[in-house]
Amino acid sequence: MPCSYENRLSKLSMRLSFLKEICLHGIRRVTCVFGADDACELFSEMVIKGISPTVVTYSALIYGFCIVSQLKEAVVLLNKMVSKNINPDVYTFNILIDALCKEEKMKEAKSVLAMMMKQGMKPDVVTYSTLMDGFCLRNEVSKAKYIFNTMVQRGMMPNVKSYNIMNNGFCKSKMVDEAINLFEEMHFKNMFPDTVTYNTLIDGLCKSGRISYAWELVEEMSDSGQPPNVFTYNSFLHSLCKKQHLNKPIALVMKIKDQGIVPNLYTYNILIDGLCKGGRLIKDAQQVFHDLLSKEYNINVVTYTTIISGLCKEGLFEETFVLLSEMEVKGCFPNAFTFEIIISALFERGENDKAEKLLREMIARGLL
Repeated sequence: MPCSYENRLSKLSMRLSFLKEICLHGIRRVTCVFGADDACELFSEMVIKGISPTVVTYSALIYGFCIVSQLKEAVVLLNKMVSKNINPDVYTFNILIDALCKEEKMKEAKSVLAMMMKQGMKPDVVTYSTLMDGFCLRNEVSKAKYIFNTMVQRGMMPNVKSYNIMNNGFCKSKMVDEAINLFEEMHFKNMFPDTVTYNTLIDGLCKSGRISYAWELVEEMSDSGQPPNVFTYNSFLHSLCKKQHLNKPIALVMKIKDQGIVPNLYTYNILIDGLCKGGRLIKDAQQVFHDLLSKEYNINVVTYTTIISGLCKEGLFEETFVLLSEMEVKGCFPNAFTFEIIISALFERGENDKAEKLLREMIARGLL
């Protein structure tokens, strides 16, 4: 009996917590705090007790299913609410379209869009931008551009995020001139680019070797009250390292530090990789790496693998195995790429026994 009473008390406490969350934040908050299953249980209780779910209730549950990637359940719920003559609003459809696009399920996303329009609901700038982003994720930039043009033709004004999505898609597809045209179009329409706009275009320009124009945009950023950040400078750093102008990236890191910009781990990973590939492992790369260790940076597997690659290139296998052991002690475990680098280098240097031993260990760890 006491256990039964305690269980009932626990359930009552849970329901009270649910009700409190609903009163304070709405049911969408419940799906985040308690999970989609608990929110569904509460939803069923509401129906049993004669409390009619609204479009807000259904939208919150659909959102809950989407954030835990239960997209089939979200679609079922959407169909269910339509069958009960509860009309989804633009927000409801956008939740589901966004989730499907993030999973690159564009066919399903377009089906939901068709359903939306059949219900007499007009897609908004969020709907179109979400679809554009989904196509860009699949590297289908021409389809994203078609959606962009369709939005404009239907009298919908793209916002900064819409332009950012297209600029990012163009730059990733090495269509930097198209990105520049869109950037100039933003200025023509008196739309102010944000930091994301500038950083995206600067990255595309750096990767295409148009460094001078990229530096011009840095000046424009500062003049428009949007100072460049670590992501801006990482693009330049990557370009300089790729060209093996190795004194310049070191100077650039020093410069951004002087400006009060804190380099992130990606900054150091780019720098270490560039120094290793440029034959400056002993002189500079190890110094940067040990400096990170001494400052207790949360170094990841990419950083370790980069320095290990440099050590292997120089044939320093004893140091490689010491570092391999040290990284595991620190709770950072080598991945398949780490093992492949070492094994390949060992075979190249004729260290076949060591290579085969490491290969067996790789298989034992389930990395092959």
